[in-house]
Amino acid sequence: MNQKFLNEIYKNTKMAVQSIENMYPKFRNTKLKQFMKDTQEKYLSYMQQCKKIAKQKKLELKDANFFSKSMLKLSISMSTLFDKSSEHIAELFLMGTVRGTLSLYKEIKTYKDADEDILKLAKDLKNFEEQSFEQIKLYLQE
Repeated sequence: MNQKFLNEIYKNTKMAVQSIENMYPKFRNTKLKQFMKDTQEKYLSYMQQCKKIAKQKKLELKDANFFSKSMLKLSISMSTLFDKSSEHIAELFLMGTVRGTLSLYKEIKTYKDADEDILKLAKDLKNFEEQSFEQIKLYLQE
């Protein structure tokens, strides 16, 4: 149970970091670019927490597969091919944040009996994603 739950949290953060990395060269708005860089740093800190817990509990974290990573990169490239506006990039990030948040809600419910430190990490990440959602919405209005 802990293994699966921690892996889901790790994949969530890894996909968020990868998404921002793939979108970063397309940012034109410097405020949005800085916000995304700060957001990526926060996701990286969650990844480090996953690694720390995995090491303490002797669990193995698995990365998203090559196909998933490639599809993510292709999807972002296609989505921003003709529209690199801040509004469009914010919209893409919002959609990813919603998917990540929904996934966390399901995982938290499914693994409600997991170790407290893993459960707390998932809840913290969910709260962070909800806050990010509220902040990124502001860029839809620019």
